[in-house]
Amino acid sequence: MDGPDGGRSDLLRRLDALLTRVEKPTRYIGGEWNSVVKPAAEVDVSVVLAFPDLYEIGMSHLGFRILYALLNAMPGVAAERAFMPWIDMLTELRRRDLPLTTLESRKPLGRFDLVGFSMQYELTITNVLTMLDLGGIPPRSADREESHPLVLGGGPVLVNPEPFADFFDLILIGEGEEAFGEMITLYRRLRAEGRSRGEILSAIADLEGWYVPALYDLEPEPLTGQLIPRPRPGGGAPEKVRRRILYDLNSVPFPEKIVVPHGDIVHDRVSWEIQRGCPVGCRFCQAGYIYRPTRERDPAQVREGVRRSIEATGYDEFSLTSLNTGEYGAIEPLLTQLMDEMEPRSVSVGLSSLHASTMTENLAAQVRRVRKTGFTIAPEAGSQRLRDVINKNLTEAQILEATRLAFEAGWTTIKLYFMIGLPTETTEDVEAQVDLAERILEQGRRIGGKRVKVTLSASTFVPKVFTPFQWFGMQSEKAFMAKQELIRRRVPRGVQFRHHHHGESWLEGVLSRADRSVAPAIYEAWRRGAVLDGWTEHFRVEVWREAFAGQGIDADHLATRELPLKAELPWEVVDPLIRRRWLEREYEKACRVATVVPCSSTACTACGPFARECIKGIVAEQHWNGLEVAPRAVVAREPAAGSGAAEGEEEPPPRPVYRYRIHFEKLSRARFLGHLDLVRALLHGLRRAGIQLAYSQGFKPRPKISLGPALALGIASVAEYADLETHTPLAGGESLAWINRHLSEGLTIRALVGLAPGSRSLQEDIVRAGYRAFLPGIGGEEVRRRVAAFLGRQTVVVERLRKGKLRRIDLRPLVAWAGVGAAGELEFEIRFTERGSARPREVIAAIVGEDALEEAEILRTRQVARVGHLDVSPLVAGRQGLPRSA
Repeated sequence: MDGPDGGRSDLLRRLDALLTRVEKPTRYIGGEWNSVVKPAAEVDVSVVLAFPDLYEIGMSHLGFRILYALLNAMPGVAAERAFMPWIDMLTELRRRDLPLTTLESRKPLGRFDLVGFSMQYELTITNVLTMLDLGGIPPRSADREESHPLVLGGGPVLVNPEPFADFFDLILIGEGEEAFGEMITLYRRLRAEGRSRGEILSAIADLEGWYVPALYDLEPEPLTGQLIPRPRPGGGAPEKVRRRILYDLNSVPFPEKIVVPHGDIVHDRVSWEIQRGCPVGCRFCQAGYIYRPTRERDPAQVREGVRRSIEATGYDEFSLTSLNTGEYGAIEPLLTQLMDEMEPRSVSVGLSSLHASTMTENLAAQVRRVRKTGFTIAPEAGSQRLRDVINKNLTEAQILEATRLAFEAGWTTIKLYFMIGLPTETTEDVEAQVDLAERILEQGRRIGGKRVKVTLSASTFVPKVFTPFQWFGMQSEKAFMAKQELIRRRVPRGVQFRHHHHGESWLEGVLSRADRSVAPAIYEAWRRGAVLDGWTEHFRVEVWREAFAGQGIDADHLATRELPLKAELPWEVVDPLIRRRWLEREYEKACRVATVVPCSSTACTACGPFARECIKGIVAEQHWNGLEVAPRAVVAREPAAGSGAAEGEEEPPPRPVYRYRIHFEKLSRARFLGHLDLVRALLHGLRRAGIQLAYSQGFKPRPKISLGPALALGIASVAEYADLETHTPLAGGESLAWINRHLSEGLTIRALVGLAPGSRSLQEDIVRAGYRAFLPGIGGEEVRRRVAAFLGRQTVVVERLRKGKLRRIDLRPLVAWAGVGAAGELEFEIRFTERGSARPREVIAAIVGEDALEEAEILRTRQVARVGHLDVSPLVAGRQGLPRSA
């Protein structure tokens, strides 16, 4: 709280009142496991890590996780999180004039010292402006005053900082692990000395990797007319800002205690970065150039870190991530050792971005040992000629071999990623995508039968800066649509075709190679309502076209133009540590359909000044901290769970299984967990407590847990129940206390009993539930009068709209009884029937009116079981589960 006036508490109350009005309250409630909230007295530099997209996307981003851990490890520094609200929450905040706040302290963004945005996609720029505006910060840097936070930007999009320069005070070029710590240390000292905002920015510009746009003037380039940044005389800014590189990944700890979201996110698992950079050199791939050189983490550090992170989070899946995971030198022995340890705990693995040429039988066998995660191949182009143009270093034989291994390992669905509009592409190249997908489908059905399916995803080529293709332009919308239609007509049954929305790709192409002249158009598009542009349902291309036209900008020309090799480029204010002449030679080789072998210790192409730091190509005989790096080969492993023992082996004896019923509370933030989120939270807590859960068999084994009747979002409960099966025997108070220490805020197990085989499920057993509603502003006598009126009615019909269909429900027979509590609160009981049940808010609205729902606080007080069976209300702690065979 800020003080005795209670201002903050009123803000929090008003913000919390919105949570029942939005689709996913878990995006906004905070308090997740492993989140960091530092006492205000211990903080002298406050930082917002702002991700300009939805919570589910931002929380999946590795860089976001890394900086959150690193900054919060610094004494005196507090890093908090903020995300772009979805349209429902955005509308409510605007309508009620409420600010965007962080998840940790619930303070508006404008009350922090530093606000840093991670830009992973050009189209999130209007989200940046929206978040700044909601946080009380002027969107344009020139409009900010001494009292405003410094606004920082980073991420791959800002390797061309110019289109977005008007909106950031500082832009980090490159990797942040070392750069952020240096900047904050300098900022802290200068602020303590009483330096002005301008003096602080000028001093930070001396640090390697930090670009201060306000310190540069602009002059037109003679050949293209684009605006080139020049350091202002006497401003102290460098002519070129060198990209920051963390050469030794092992020198900075990778976060183990990552924040565990309340709900599902895009990459909902422990993700461990094993390698940064990629040695292949695909000419369209910006990440492959701006993250050079390729650097690997010590596999022993990875192995131990994955183990600790699984224990600290409660996840049952991890991934080993990089731009090209199969090129990691120790991938097979590392993965084998990890799965030897993780398989008995039902923890599965996924491998991200696996180049088809690196797929082996052993890798497929390791991944499938617990459950099969997704399998994706990225040929990028259908023909060998075009794959050579883009330097994919991949043949059709290698693609088919990788998919064969996947099908034989049991995968039935494979995703293929292609691009359309690549330089030199012909109609034959586009048709070759369909031909390759059809061959893979035929191969899969020979192995796996008719259930095999293939997805062909064709994204739109967008030229990116600091790649050999930066001089090429995009194709026209008409050309793209014709190619999409060609694919759509030719795909066979069993191949699903997906493609990008051209308008979004067009805008990405406009912004990716733009200069600072487009900034006013960006601001104008935002002022006209552009927001959430990366989401097709909210993208309005006409708003952007009008904004560009209003500024006299030919946006189509910006997207499709080819740039002369001799021209100076606006983004070359950045020194990417990639030699320009080398990029030019790669451009020329692409035009000649000439390839370059992937980087290695014996094949250095001298792309930049860091050849000696490239650690790719470590020979197979090396040992890292006792982990042997063996040559790639098939390693015989035990069969996957549920597949039976190998020939000549005996089946291991089944582990005992214990079945329990638990009684728990769902209060505080936990009342905003949906049914599936609640299951997830309980499972994570049980795993963190070391409880070995029993899993189902089959393609995707799942923990054996089931809950009673679902509770609507925002309703608290002291009477929730779940049945679960474990391999760990639990015994009363000690077990409960230990488990509760590992549960998220608001969840507390109050009791447990062991269940005998054949016991009825909770859904079968529970027949009624009781509720209590506290209704501010309505006295007990008025509640009593309205209850009597409700009970005197024969029918009480309400309407429900579900999937476009309107249903009429009679509530009266579904309400077992209603009355008034000692404090004047409304109490009632709902029946669960085969035809459904009433919803608590429907009952409250029917008794006291819709207006009462705005302030009502609702509590589930009890659930009642069938007569003659176990009464789940007074569960007794201390009974141990009854073992049965698996």
